Amino acid sequence: MNHTPIMLNLHGRPAVVIGAGKVAARRSRWLLEAGARVTVVAPEAGGEIRTLAGEGKLHWRKKAFEPADLHDAWVVVAATDSAEVNRKVAEAAGSRQLVNVVDRPSLGNFHVPVRLNRGRLTLSVSTGGASPFLARMIRDELAEQYDESWREKLDRLYREREKIRTSGLSEEEKRRRLRRLAEED
Repeated sequence: MNHTPIMLNLHGRPAVVIGAGKVAARRSRWLLEAGARVTVVAPEAGGEIRTLAGEGKLHWRKKAFEPADLHDAWVVVAATDSAEVNRKVAEAAGSRQLVNVVDRPSLGNFHVPVRLNRGRLTLSVSTGGASPFLARMIRDELAEQYDESWREKLDRLYREREKIRTSGLSEEEKRRRLRRLAEED
């Protein structure tokens, strides 16, 4: 499988998660954290999905999957405990939809790496499905190196970068100052 990393702005984008168990809850949290408008489709739901729906954080359609459930979705996640249903979700998805099939990544067009966020800093680790456990171990090692202090460092760098960017200096001088700022941190 040949994947390339990409950062997506999911804010306000419609996302549909088929399934409502533990894995579906993890994917739903990830989408909610990214600002997506999440709809979960499942006849039954685990406690976390019920709670998120009860708090109004996502919409839960208490029903079995139908292809029409994907109509307006920008992101589709097939996260049921049925390989057959997950396959049907992948087949029903349109060519312009982002599709993640949790039990068979090859049926979708993206997978979700483990990530570490420190404000503006996002580090992600993927083993291409070889070992999600190893990916989490590597992420945890990175968390020790890139602690919470990076949140403020990057906010400061961002403010300084904006000042330099709008300063009217030559492009060469802007690059020199930006490089120096990064090297200082």
